Amino acid sequence: MIPLNKVVRSIRDAFRFTGTGLTLGQKWRLALPGPVLSVGGVLIHNVFIKYYTDMIGLSPKYVGWVYIIYNIWNAINDPMIGVWIDKMRHRPNRGKYVYIMRVTVPFMIISSFLMMLSSPSWDQWLIFLLYTVELFIYDTAATAYSVAYQSYTLIAAPTKEERVDVNVIQNYISQGLSFLITMIPTLLLVGDGKREVIIPVFSAVILLETIFFTLALRGLKDDAKMYETLNNQQPEMTNMWSESWQIIKSRSFLTYVLYSIITVGPIGFYFTPYLYYMDDVLQTGGIVATLVDAGTHVIALIFLPVMGNIVKKYGTKISIYWGTITAVLGYGGIFFANNIWTAATSYIMIVFTVNYIKTAISPMGALIIDENERTIGVRKTGLFNGLFSLFTVAFSSIQTVIFINVIGAYGYDGLAATQSESAVFGIRLATGVVPLIAVIIGLIPIAFYPFDKKKEEEISTFSNYARRGGP
Repeated sequence: MIPLNKVVRSIRDAFRFTGTGLTLGQKWRLALPGPVLSVGGVLIHNVFIKYYTDMIGLSPKYVGWVYIIYNIWNAINDPMIGVWIDKMRHRPNRGKYVYIMRVTVPFMIISSFLMMLSSPSWDQWLIFLLYTVELFIYDTAATAYSVAYQSYTLIAAPTKEERVDVNVIQNYISQGLSFLITMIPTLLLVGDGKREVIIPVFSAVILLETIFFTLALRGLKDDAKMYETLNNQQPEMTNMWSESWQIIKSRSFLTYVLYSIITVGPIGFYFTPYLYYMDDVLQTGGIVATLVDAGTHVIALIFLPVMGNIVKKYGTKISIYWGTITAVLGYGGIFFANNIWTAATSYIMIVFTVNYIKTAISPMGALIIDENERTIGVRKTGLFNGLFSLFTVAFSSIQTVIFINVIGAYGYDGLAATQSESAVFGIRLATGVVPLIAVIIGLIPIAFYPFDKKKEEEISTFSNYARRGGP
């Protein structure tokens, strides 16, 4: 029989962060800028979709076309932004990565504000055109911010364990901020919302987002000493495509981005389906939808450190395999649910699965970059992160297109007081079955992912030595 004190110690250790390397305070400081960006992503790519279909009256067909154009633009600009950031040198008077983040914030804030000003009285083509242009501006700035932040994080947190801990903290902050940012829109968009009320509320949300950005980037270290250990490549644009191809065809890159496209992107798009599901399938009010959403995320957040420690102990591949269990329970349950309690329980499983899988894959991109540096002796952080963004960000919106087109094909009408049985089935299908299929198919590329736990530890040791000069 296992002694009680050992059981208690094991449970306590499961909720702890790694003690070596960065302090807990440094990890929190490093984690702050990322979640603030994710708040904008929730607003733009989740809340605004329902706002445009239900409040503005834009046809789901046009929303789908907006995101098709968005994907094409990402295919062009993401690698170029990555190379541009690689070419950019650190300047003593302004820094590099943190400077890029600060410059891009105003573009994201202004374009977010403009998106909510479209009027239902405008022609469909005009709403479509302005929505597309504003999304273009937002995405370009957000991509530059994201690539710069990811590159900065890899320098400041060189080991796999530190990166997992930072990711867990990012999840805590992201979920907390996202809940605060989306709580009021959830109350307003589920049920009978009024545009005259929503616009002032969204304005307040964007103001809060601006304050969060300012606080997260204030005083962030970006001195020359951080860049001394980097043998950065200074690539020419003419070589960008050949170098990109060498990266893209590598097994580690292919398996990572395929899993991100097939599984991570689709399951990450769960809040918008939740709004439609609660509003049109269960026909709950905004208060009930908010309470279920809040309670679900609190339960998932409690176990974030446990998720991180599972990944550290078993490695990426095995950890992802375990996540399939909760995925089947959650997505299968939400498809068949016929009452609020079954739906809430299933939603807990879904949110747990999303956070668990995102925690499991959090070190993958960094490990691929570190292994490439270990092999060729040159670090191509910007190019790698640009290519990661090309696939993981751009193609993640495929699920948005699929969701909108599925519910549209089954007869969803955003202006109707009650949806038809066919439309309700379409929402169930798009919310439960489609992401579950994505989880199962995603196991194929993960099976070919070349890094087991031992290999991940070797790469992490190299990165720590390269940045800090010792184990």
